Amino acid sequence: MDWTRARAILLAAFAVVNLILAYSLWGPKGEMDPSEPTARSQLVQLRARLDERGLLLPSGVTVPTTPAPMRFLRVEFRQDPTKSGSSGEVSEGAADGAGLRARYDAGTRETVLVPVNRDEQTPVDLSDRVALREAAEDFLREHGLLPAEVQLSGIFLREDGAMVEFVPAFEGLPVFSGYLRVYLSAQGIERVVQHWVEPVGFKDGAAKAVRPAAEALLRLAGHLQAGGEHVRTIVDVRLGYYSGPSVTVPEAEEISAWDTVPVWRITLDNGQVYYVNAFNGELES
Repeated sequence: MDWTRARAILLAAFAVVNLILAYSLWGPKGEMDPSEPTARSQLVQLRARLDERGLLLPSGVTVPTTPAPMRFLRVEFRQDPTKSGSSGEVSEGAADGAGLRARYDAGTRETVLVPVNRDEQTPVDLSDRVALREAAEDFLREHGLLPAEVQLSGIFLREDGAMVEFVPAFEGLPVFSGYLRVYLSAQGIERVVQHWVEPVGFKDGAAKAVRPAAEALLRLAGHLQAGGEHVRTIVDVRLGYYSGPSVTVPEAEEISAWDTVPVWRITLDNGQVYYVNAFNGELES
């Protein structure tokens, strides 16, 4: 047997296999279905690479498939999410006689709403996530604070209670640039914090290819590893839109509309949330 030739064939075969595996993980969406990390072998490989960097991906966490090309989404700031006009203001004091005190923070552009009669709140079981969501939704509906197009963003446990977050939705996808956050203790609703944006439509221009969620996970793992973070566990991966107001003007409050970019939102077991730009793979601030 010609061992030199056999060794060359084996090396060439391994090189081809490595190229196929690399393309299946990093290649663009389209012609080859293996470009999605959904097959068992590909998920095993992804988990191993993440584990090496101190980021755990449990089997119960779904890695979403890569969508068709997407575009930037235009949003407008709403100080009051229940009004269609972008200039509606929430006055200080009781909000529309609904038993709430309202305070607007121009620095964060958040409106904080606190129940006047907190002693009359219904207790809630902080260990029951369904009960937390129902209590938050019921409170928002009761006080006319729940817009029509919303999605549950997440339920986050805190040292002194829990926070249920809702975000705007556009064509079925969450828009993480705005939020309604309901803070609860065992005694009931503590306060609502709202910073709302209204999606108004896609920006003109051609759609752009979206990078796979697997790439976003690996990018985050590298970022955490470089920062010396302890081992963390991924609890959720979601596609949506996100971007803060532009920082190219002196005051953020001067901005009433801006563009959001498709992102992969990654939530960790410590409650930390990261946004990875789905167009260029960079972490969003």
